[in-house]
Amino acid sequence: NPRPPRSHKWTKPPNEAIKINVDATVFDLVVGIGIIEMDHDGFVLGGHAIFLNDKMDIEWVEAEALRESIMWASNNNVTRAVFKIDCASLVNRFKSRWEDISIFGFQLKEIFGLLESFIDVNIEWVTHSSNRVVDSLCKLTINKRCTFPFNMESPNDIHGLVLADAC
Repeated sequence: NPRPPRSHKWTKPPNEAIKINVDATVFDLVVGIGIIEMDHDGFVLGGHAIFLNDKMDIEWVEAEALRESIMWASNNNVTRAVFKIDCASLVNRFKSRWEDISIFGFQLKEIFGLLESFIDVNIEWVTHSSNRVVDSLCKLTINKRCTFPFNMESPNDIHGLVLADAC
């Protein structure tokens, strides 16, 4: 029997944490990174759409997206955060913290070290369909070939994505 489609709407993070969704897309020779930050009530605090004119492996790009989101949280004095990402290997590496002596492992160790200033932090895996807003941000930045941050007053196309995700 086929399963009914699951609802993938926004869920409230625990302990009044800031919820930060992260995604990355590689298309041809360019990269798009999407990050959106919401408070525990679903209010958009800000976000970034980052364009990189560089060919990179998707796992490296996802790690860079995670670094950017951690840096934003740290620079905005966030102490409780839940990072949502659809890259299972990064989530597994964060949870296991096994020693990896590769260059990528060293990179991740530096990224995870940025989390030491947080009181309560978690990195959780979400399905790609649950990360629709940041996925759309990735595509938008690739199409426009530009980087742009936004705050609570997000552009109309981003505001529409957030509203659709909340339903």
